[in-house]
Amino acid sequence: MTIKVGVRLGAVVVTALLLSSVMMVGQMLFVHPSSQQLTGPITNAFLSPVTSSSSSYSSLPISGGVPSLAAFGLAASSILAVLGRMRKVGATSRRAAAAAATSSPPRKVSRDVSQPGDDYDAPKELDDASVDVVMNGPTPTLDKVQSPEDIRKMSLPQLKDLCNDTRRFLVRSVSQTGGHLGSNLGVVELTAALHHVFDLPKDKLIWDVSHQAYPHKIFTGRRERMSTLRQGGGLSGFTKRSESPYDPFGAGHSGTAMSAATGFAIARDHKKRVHDEAVREGGHTTPPLSPEDDYTVVSVVGDGAITGGMAYEAMNHAGWLKLRKFLVILNDNGQVSLPTAYNEVHTPVGALSEALSKMGGMDSSVPDAISKVLSSPSFQDARNTLKLAVKALCPPQLAESLGRIEEYGRGLLSTYSRGTMFEELGFYYVGPVDGHCLDTLVTVLSNLKQSMDEGKITKPILLHVKTEKGHGYKPAEVALDKLHGVTQFDVKTETKAPKKMAYTDVFAKALIAAAERDSRIVAITAAMPGGTGLHHFEKKFGLDRMFDVGICEQHAVTMAAGMAAEGLVPYAAIYSSFMQRAIDQMVHDVALQKLPVRFVLDRAGFVGADGPTHHGQFDLAMLGCIPGVKICAPGDEVLVEEEGVLQISIFMEFHPFYVKWRKTR
Repeated sequence: MTIKVGVRLGAVVVTALLLSSVMMVGQMLFVHPSSQQLTGPITNAFLSPVTSSSSSYSSLPISGGVPSLAAFGLAASSILAVLGRMRKVGATSRRAAAAAATSSPPRKVSRDVSQPGDDYDAPKELDDASVDVVMNGPTPTLDKVQSPEDIRKMSLPQLKDLCNDTRRFLVRSVSQTGGHLGSNLGVVELTAALHHVFDLPKDKLIWDVSHQAYPHKIFTGRRERMSTLRQGGGLSGFTKRSESPYDPFGAGHSGTAMSAATGFAIARDHKKRVHDEAVREGGHTTPPLSPEDDYTVVSVVGDGAITGGMAYEAMNHAGWLKLRKFLVILNDNGQVSLPTAYNEVHTPVGALSEALSKMGGMDSSVPDAISKVLSSPSFQDARNTLKLAVKALCPPQLAESLGRIEEYGRGLLSTYSRGTMFEELGFYYVGPVDGHCLDTLVTVLSNLKQSMDEGKITKPILLHVKTEKGHGYKPAEVALDKLHGVTQFDVKTETKAPKKMAYTDVFAKALIAAAERDSRIVAITAAMPGGTGLHHFEKKFGLDRMFDVGICEQHAVTMAAGMAAEGLVPYAAIYSSFMQRAIDQMVHDVALQKLPVRFVLDRAGFVGADGPTHHGQFDLAMLGCIPGVKICAPGDEVLVEEEGVLQISIFMEFHPFYVKWRKTR
């Protein structure tokens, strides 16, 4: 560690010396014939981790074509100074965090699932008084909210009261209707901060998946209808364009938000270009462009969506386009795979989730302070001034490299952030920040909004926010599935209404029995081990025979094809509606090669409360036109078990085989 720190600090010294040399050489050799003005801050206001919304400005004259060395040196030294200061604070925090981790190891929560179909009751953490507060306690601050305009006027203490009221209302409401609870409890502060800082619905707020948009619905005039959530004629469990002008884009599946946001930003800028061209030619556009048309696009991505390939396709394109006023919020709650029912505390799926989790033991005040600085308009002024000065001083061969000096400096902070990949994709990375600290969220979001509005950041931004799924409701915090999706339940005990054994449970039991006799059998799921019953298979055989690939249906199908090509007997259990994403892989990688992949399509047909985004009504139409596939739909549990379709599927050696069943028996 000492060597690593020494190397990084040495890099700072070398960089400073290099800058000094370049300035001297530039002053002597590279004199530009014209004079111009460079504008930027000449104060050190951003040397403190406390961000100020105001800053001092002064002109930096270029006399004889060479910028003021004093101003240039001040901008460079200021950036290096603030990076050095944050480095020093961070070292102290790391030592404290390491000591705390040694003295008090984290508590591991575990449970036993002895048989398929067992239900888990969360620890009974709430006493009668707490239950009474949740179910009957007043929500005075929330009662005042009719629209986001009311939230924009709130002070920080009022926002905190709003979050407490909202969390209480969420538990009360979802316990009576069922729905996604843990994800929504985890984004209460983030949602309040977004509605406080941004001007909705002028600015576009797009939720990925959107099962975590309940607080958003509550804040946008739909609170009174929450009792109808996920019911016929009631509120959708997801965002829906026809439901509210505050829902600019509907969702239900993962990974779509950044692509949609890219489309919104392109459309916004296209309209502006057309308008500007018409004005230059003495005309105007119909309808005329208004300030309302120059909005910021914000997308909230999390709960596993960042593992999907579509998210990276969008980031790759948005970063290349250098889209302005484009903010992505990574809601990092550690749930890369959705643990709808699990056996024990489970490591999130994928190398990316492992990288994002490496800052888990750190005092959040350190990265929060860093993020306040790096998002501040004064810091943006300094970095822009430095880049302009380098460009004016140096020949093109050196300007591009030296113009990235602050990016190299921010790279020294890699101990705190894992944003290198996002930076390389063309995003300005900020974070991670504490997603439950309203002061930090409001400050950083306000800084970023101001920097985007004033043109100080002209590229896409990714804000990395660390949240806790189920935050603020003890049964959800300690439950292994974080109460991700729940039916009606008792608030005190989290006891759910009894359920009949579903086809999913019968399948899991039968597949385990078959796999005990045939070592070739392996199981694959795309982030739904609990929903498909394969968590039971994993408990029996471990991760050597059960593969959870994250929310990556395309990868799951082609990986299964590769397994089948090498003689394994793969069972890919995926929800019918999610399998729509892998139709090309089913045709190109499986059917055309006549590979015997066994597909289990859960939730086929109409699924009720989850609504049209989750209905599995298209599978027969999709699969029926693919040559060579075999499809069956068992009518009872006997046909699912070993003597039925499961046994038949094992001997299907030359064709892909599909078995589909509905959600309940």
